[in-house]
Amino acid sequence: MGVLGGLVRRSLESPNVPLTSDSLAEWINGGASAAGVAVNEQRAYGLTAYLRAITLIAGTNAALPLKPYKNGTREKVTRKTVLDNPCPGMTPFEFWQTMYAHALGWGTGYARKVRDGADVVVQARPIHPSKVRPEPVDPSASNPEGLLLIVTDRRGQEHRLTSWDVMRLPYLSIDGVSGLSPLQAARTTLGVAVAAENTAAHFYKNGARPSGVLQSKKNLTDDQAKRLKRNWRTKNSGVDNVGEVAVLDNETEFKQTVISPIDAQVLDSRKFSVTEIARMFGIPPHMLGDVTGSTSWGTGIEAQTTGFVVFTDRPWLTMVEQRVTRELLPGGWSAGTEYAEYSLEGLLRGDSKTRAEFYRVLIEHGIISPNEARVLENLPPVDGLDVYMVPKNMELIDRSGVSAGLAPLDQATFLQRVYLAVGKVLSDEEARGLAIAAGIDIPAGPLPVGAA
Repeated sequence: MGVLGGLVRRSLESPNVPLTSDSLAEWINGGASAAGVAVNEQRAYGLTAYLRAITLIAGTNAALPLKPYKNGTREKVTRKTVLDNPCPGMTPFEFWQTMYAHALGWGTGYARKVRDGADVVVQARPIHPSKVRPEPVDPSASNPEGLLLIVTDRRGQEHRLTSWDVMRLPYLSIDGVSGLSPLQAARTTLGVAVAAENTAAHFYKNGARPSGVLQSKKNLTDDQAKRLKRNWRTKNSGVDNVGEVAVLDNETEFKQTVISPIDAQVLDSRKFSVTEIARMFGIPPHMLGDVTGSTSWGTGIEAQTTGFVVFTDRPWLTMVEQRVTRELLPGGWSAGTEYAEYSLEGLLRGDSKTRAEFYRVLIEHGIISPNEARVLENLPPVDGLDVYMVPKNMELIDRSGVSAGLAPLDQATFLQRVYLAVGKVLSDEEARGLAIAAGIDIPAGPLPVGAA
């Protein structure tokens, strides 16, 4: 099926709405916004704030480590998985950057799954969202999700696929089928930004310096007026001609004017567009280069950056973690034995002084070992630093006032002493179950401290 045939069968607004002459124009030109200009992917990427917003979220998230873990534990999966190299010909960073960019701009990112003989996903190849048309259908045993994905290949042929074949990364969805495209939902905002950019470009391209009005004392024919205007623009308009001397003839007089308040407002609206795009993507304006009204340094910027990670990035990362667990790892969401998780330490660890204080508190309270802190700093472990420390002044005392003692005790005993300190009596079996639930490996046989 040709390109036009594909357009006839799909509308960007909704897969279920018939294509009209207006929506056909929207497909071809991007659709006119309320500002009177067409807004499509190419034009939107011409806005530096929009481009930066996409690359900021996509690049930041693509650079984070995404690793599989065994269910119910914090133990990393050591064998090679699809997450190590999702797509041949692309680095893992490039693959995820592309997937995030598609989801951010089009509302949904798609990737074709490639499986081995055991039906384990070994590759995921990005599909441009313009090539995918989702269609809801009745759920069945082979398609419990109730969704068909009509994918058009490079030869124009359509393939009817399901979630078994294609992974989806949907943005906010209002129908459970298609992700809401920020490019379409915020068309008016982006249209105003595009119009402001076009107006500014036109202003600087055609604005003569000095700007003003050419007035002739003689009556000019249409051809003479056009020739005078053309000669003036050729010799005096454009950035390269700023400051040039204008030569007038035919008793022509130039009356200088100044930039009108309306023109000044149009130019100022370009700054406001940055704020609108930042709001659209949930990004602090300073990350898009707008530091108006905020300090460039100090805790204010740090707090905004942390807020970006928590309130904007975290939802995206959670969505991808769950989608990868469901669609790429063996067994899927219900029957799988693994789950995917991002590591956020690199985004939240702050400056060197803050990190040092953070690690000190964790190490001194026995939460992590010195070697675990070294790993977080990308340093190799050192022999003898796989120990957990507890300050002596934090020794546990039970209700009778007797010291529970912390050393030398194994981890299972320590857990039981904790509960003894608060007056709860645990049997060996209860302490062992608690230790196992906490992911602590303890040897078989009776514990050093039995039931009290």
